[in-house]
Amino acid sequence: MNPKGISRRRFMKTTAGAAGAAWSARSIALGPGALDAAPAKAAAPSDTVRFGIIGVGMRGAGLLATSIRLPGVECAGAAELYDGRATLAREIVGQPLAVTRRYQDLLERPDIDCIIAPSPDHWHKQLVVDCCRAGKDVYVEKPMTHRVEEGFEIIQAAREHHRMVQVGSQEPSSVVYAKAKELIAQGAIGKVCLIEATMGRNDHCGAWWYTIPPDASPQTIDWETWLGSAPKRPFDAVRWARWRCFQDYGEGIPGDLFIHHLTGIHYVMGVTAPPRRAFTQGGLYRWHDGRDVPDCMTTVYDYGDYSVSLRVTLNTETESGFRFLGDHGILEVHGVENPEGLTITYQDGLDHSPCTPAWPNPMRQQYDRKWHEEHDPAPGTEKIMESTNYYAPPDYDDTRDHLWNFFQSVKNRQPSVEDEEFGNNAAIACHMANESYFHNRPAVWDAESKRIRT
Repeated sequence: MNPKGISRRRFMKTTAGAAGAAWSARSIALGPGALDAAPAKAAAPSDTVRFGIIGVGMRGAGLLATSIRLPGVECAGAAELYDGRATLAREIVGQPLAVTRRYQDLLERPDIDCIIAPSPDHWHKQLVVDCCRAGKDVYVEKPMTHRVEEGFEIIQAAREHHRMVQVGSQEPSSVVYAKAKELIAQGAIGKVCLIEATMGRNDHCGAWWYTIPPDASPQTIDWETWLGSAPKRPFDAVRWARWRCFQDYGEGIPGDLFIHHLTGIHYVMGVTAPPRRAFTQGGLYRWHDGRDVPDCMTTVYDYGDYSVSLRVTLNTETESGFRFLGDHGILEVHGVENPEGLTITYQDGLDHSPCTPAWPNPMRQQYDRKWHEEHDPAPGTEKIMESTNYYAPPDYDDTRDHLWNFFQSVKNRQPSVEDEEFGNNAAIACHMANESYFHNRPAVWDAESKRIRT
């Protein structure tokens, strides 16, 4: 589910409008993504990456459809616990496909090189660890973990079995975020002191109130297996279809939406550890449908050298994006999950007039004259402040690039663009947001004990 961000038409209109203002503005097209920049050549059968997919739900169906269109990539099998989605997997692939309810069947097949695992969050750790032990590289959806301790189990399994693990928050593969990272590293906006990120939705599907298939039943869904490590309970189609609404299976807003904010921020800022502290305010204000997670959350994080403020609501449609605020300007990313571009607006951080608060008139006038003599530019030499807009190629899809990067890692054994260490740091930040909310006090990361303390 992609929240509506700023439209390309509106982004370009904003770009054009700025050019006629007092500021100078220019627009720059970003280069092609990882796939489009790769040499165009057909892959030999011996060079084809064959994957299996575990879970063909809302996200899984999209990942499957995108993956099979990548050159040199082939789906060799799927595991799915709902009969309807087993049918969907075959429809997407468009040819006979082996589909099983036992994901272990895929891990036992020597002709499968790697696994895509877009399962509910409470299954992530077990699937990743099992894949590593079976010698399969794995692309696991975000957030990487459902509980803090699971991340360190994943890290150990990946290292012990020398496997590639890539987490499915696509920001580290995006040409937009790559440009933001480059600009920040160059000091384009100076010292970053505050980062703001926002997202807002206002529809049933965006609030995870997904329509339940009419044939959902214990006969068509392997409920007991789906529960996995979650508390045992009788079959419940609502919990199965709308699992993001329940703490037993997901992390609510932090796990579904904050994670995109956090991944983008960690990537752009080069973060290599969880935040120090987090404090969350919010509530369940609208969706009184049995869920046990809030529908509106604001979390403030302390990263030591700067602060981060994240705000997500499921109750109002708002523009989505990031604002990196520095002492020499603002860098704004338009959109979150697949942004169309970014704008950088420069500031010099200097006084543009004398600063003489509450001075007596003779003293102020004397200071003002001297200040203007020393600081006023000569006529015709005034500095024009500039803003620059960077925009992605038309129809650019960073999820496609993210999957391409994963399959390249599998084939060439090159490092993952979003490995288990990165995924663990971002997931811990999600858990800190929830811990603060549910305990109603700040959550502090204790690196020595690898625990969140409240």
